[in-house]
Amino acid sequence: MKLTSEQKLIQDMVRKFTKSELEPVASEFDKLENFPKNIIKKLAELGFLGIVVPEQYDGAALDAVSYCIIIEELSKVLGSVGMILVAHNALVELPILKYGNEEQKQKWLASLSMGETIGAFCLAEETGQDIKTQAKKIDGGYVISGKKTFITNGEVANLFIVFANVVDSNENLSLQNNEETPPSNKLTAFLIEREAKGFELNKIDVLGMKSAGVCNLKLQDVQVSEENILGQIGNGEKIIDEAFDFANLGIASLALGIGQAGLFDSIKYSKERNQFGHSISKFQLVQEILVEMKLKVTQAKLLVQETAYRYDSNENIKMDVALTKLSATDAAMFIGTNAIQVYGGYGYIKDYPVERYFRDAKVSQVWGGTSITQKSKIAKILLES
Repeated sequence: MKLTSEQKLIQDMVRKFTKSELEPVASEFDKLENFPKNIIKKLAELGFLGIVVPEQYDGAALDAVSYCIIIEELSKVLGSVGMILVAHNALVELPILKYGNEEQKQKWLASLSMGETIGAFCLAEETGQDIKTQAKKIDGGYVISGKKTFITNGEVANLFIVFANVVDSNENLSLQNNEETPPSNKLTAFLIEREAKGFELNKIDVLGMKSAGVCNLKLQDVQVSEENILGQIGNGEKIIDEAFDFANLGIASLALGIGQAGLFDSIKYSKERNQFGHSISKFQLVQEILVEMKLKVTQAKLLVQETAYRYDSNENIKMDVALTKLSATDAAMFIGTNAIQVYGGYGYIKDYPVERYFRDAKVSQVWGGTSITQKSKIAKILLES
């Protein structure tokens, strides 16, 4: 796919930024597990914290192709930064833009776009897809209790979209009497600020994406008003579905960036490393690994570009997103694993970035729905067609 002049300009801008601002500090951020606040602030100044937001709310109003370019280029250097931007843009701003009322848009979108507010998305629980978090109706609002996990940006976020099952007064009575009455299907999104009483965050020690501020959340009788509802009661699944389409396109772009970095470093190292009087790039088995890396990253890139283009054309991309995420994240994992093989023992130490590519690639396979989940989605669509 041929990029437009504006898309090329954005690509050049991000590449210059990563070269001057991100590359010198990427390894340190990962090692210290620090959230890159200064980097995110500078990205906000470039407009990349408001990718999907219209100009009337101080956003950049960019298309999906540009979104993928930005995430891909940043993730070539540090996957955590790509992950932070996907969560902020796709999982927080997009739902507010599509489902928020005008008051909510006015209150949050400009602040999110300028980086004054960082957003986080709270869906996952220890029970997986079985949402136990509940919002009980009280006069003028709701009381929310439950636990959430794997919250990207949680370490620094000011605004959280929290999903809970709304239960009415009859269900409240049943719950209090310990009756086994399942809650109605009223999964609902709530906008909750960090300062809310009963809101407790704890950072998680994760394998990869160590600078993305991933946290657990405990909500203990958090009171919110009816104005905090995003959209309508019971439309949580619809919000999740739309947000995850765009997020998974971003995750695929993130994985693509990691894969390209792993391929580039593997080629470079194979030319520099000598064994038995030759660079290891002369060995047929090493060449075969490099060719497989190139094949997988090329396939992933074509899928990312085509899916982003179709998203911008308002086409149905359910199948495309699942295929793209599956392909790109599996490619990143393959390249991360085999980059360590090319580096040998040096690939296993933190002096070289390939061990980080391996760790971050694994997260991309899990975050936003595992590879198994993507295969299930694809199979379901195929069998229903």
